[in-house]
Amino acid sequence: MSGTGEPSAAGAARKAPPVDGPVDGLGETPGEQSLSGGFPGYASPGGFPRRPVAGGFGDRGSTGWPGVFRDRGFAGRPGGARGGNQQWMLAALPAFPLVLLVVRLWYASRQDTQTLLLLVQHVSALGLLTAVLLTILWVLPALVLAARALGVLYRVSTGRSSWLSVAADRIPDWVVVVSVVVGLVSWQLRFLPTLAMLSLAVLGLSVHDRRPGRRDLVVVLTLALPGVVGAGLYAWLAPAIGQAFAEGDVVTAVLLTLPPGLSVLLTGPIPARAAAALTSGLAVAVLALTPLFTAAVVVQAPILPLVGVEVAAKGADEEIAGKVLLGYVIATDDRVSTFLDRDGTVRFIANGAVVSQFLCPDLGQIPRSRVALHRWYVEHSVLAWFAPDPLEKPSDSRCPGRPTGRSDRERPGPGGATG
Repeated sequence: MSGTGEPSAAGAARKAPPVDGPVDGLGETPGEQSLSGGFPGYASPGGFPRRPVAGGFGDRGSTGWPGVFRDRGFAGRPGGARGGNQQWMLAALPAFPLVLLVVRLWYASRQDTQTLLLLVQHVSALGLLTAVLLTILWVLPALVLAARALGVLYRVSTGRSSWLSVAADRIPDWVVVVSVVVGLVSWQLRFLPTLAMLSLAVLGLSVHDRRPGRRDLVVVLTLALPGVVGAGLYAWLAPAIGQAFAEGDVVTAVLLTLPPGLSVLLTGPIPARAAAALTSGLAVAVLALTPLFTAAVVVQAPILPLVGVEVAAKGADEEIAGKVLLGYVIATDDRVSTFLDRDGTVRFIANGAVVSQFLCPDLGQIPRSRVALHRWYVEHSVLAWFAPDPLEKPSDSRCPGRPTGRSDRERPGPGGATG
């Protein structure tokens, strides 16, 4: 007992029942209140340790009930709002590929509801999802590396924290490493210098943030390593850079030339006044443009194999008789084949009027740039470079839509005779 007749803190602690972990009892000292919950005189297991919290209400002092809600992530805590937003984001994340699938089918149907329903009925969701995921595989490394670099850049430049810094801290190191590996094997050759620049920037800024006192380590990883890597990239990419300038391919020349030289400039802090505006502006631009670029790529992803159908001159509609149609075969039964033209028109062609079917190359997959490095086109990835070359076979002359002349006659009968 103290001199005032009140039980001491040690005596109150001895009278409290044992619980798992430190639990403060309901003392009688003004300004103190237990956060363990329950009724007076009873300590609930799993309670929270007492933490000073500004404010309070009534006679509960600075560690009253508002502190309970603050530590539990309820009202009054910004972290609670962030946690709720994160849960919503994680819940909505699986719906993003589904939205992309619907957008792709809606684009292929030319905004026609009946055509959209027909595609949903017959197109394999797994095959379409695979095509979409492979198409947007490059997005993950870009977002992870950009978020990590911008968040750490803001903190090492200003000495303060922001929402970008919090987002960067939530990205584990192993996720960054996996993102670099995924980008290395999935990005096109012309984007690999940009991947190297972002990786070196993340490494250098992380050293500034975590080991600011290691001067030797900072110099090696922020100056020496980017210089060596940049020189090696220039030596390796020299033939492709010269070819890009010779052919006037400005975009490829810039993508191969600028990133290795900028690597040394992006591994350290920048002036504090410019850090906030630069990092926030770049982050908003990335968040706003990434969905647009992703949607632009997804709407061009193939939904079905591109085939050509040669139609006979007799037994078919006048509009398509004797022609070669390019598009997608949606479904086939005993009587008709459901065909989707590349312009979004759905046609039902009688099987007896079909002379032949053949595969055609997708024009969107043909490289637009002739710049290559050791037979590695700049628009191909590492996987495409190491994969076996496709079989060399002559392109079907009917793919551009020209009939062979067989369609001018009737389709051959079972005995080989024509009508």
